[in-house]
Amino acid sequence: MSQEYKESMFFDKRTRQFIENINTELIELVTQQPIVYYSVEGSLTDSDDIYGESKSKTYRQPVMLYGLILYNEPLVTTGTFSTETQYSLKVYLQHSRIEDDLKVRPKMGDYLQFGEKYYEVTSVKYPQFIGGIPQFELGVYLDCVSVRENVFNPEKQGNYDPSTQGGIVTGK
Repeated sequence: MSQEYKESMFFDKRTRQFIENINTELIELVTQQPIVYYSVEGSLTDSDDIYGESKSKTYRQPVMLYGLILYNEPLVTTGTFSTETQYSLKVYLQHSRIEDDLKVRPKMGDYLQFGEKYYEVTSVKYPQFIGGIPQFELGVYLDCVSVRENVFNPEKQGNYDPSTQGGIVTGK
């Protein structure tokens, strides 16, 4: 970590590394719940001047991550002409693995794929730190809601060509 901290009697770098190794083993080797993460590039996305909305998203090369997935009960709404089901997830990711090792910084507005569905990240929370030391964040919680296919579907919207776009995917 970039910031200095004072080690306590019961918690040092070796203890921190042990906890992170156990979490990595549990999440990546035991539970094995893969997600594909799409980090949206807001500065490269062409958005509306008034509302800040965009018809297409520009995102970085997708990254496969492992996390713990908690399904929430689907929300079913019935309108005048149809019924719509909205799915939501709570995703736990290991902080050191995604940010230090994979260089992914989760943020609101990013997308992820779990199973066959795509979800938008609606909130990002860093609730835990190890040993009471704020520099050692243990996990990241993402609240996500399902998105319609016309809002985000990289299989239909984007083309990735690393030789010409430098890791950027432009949605169409």
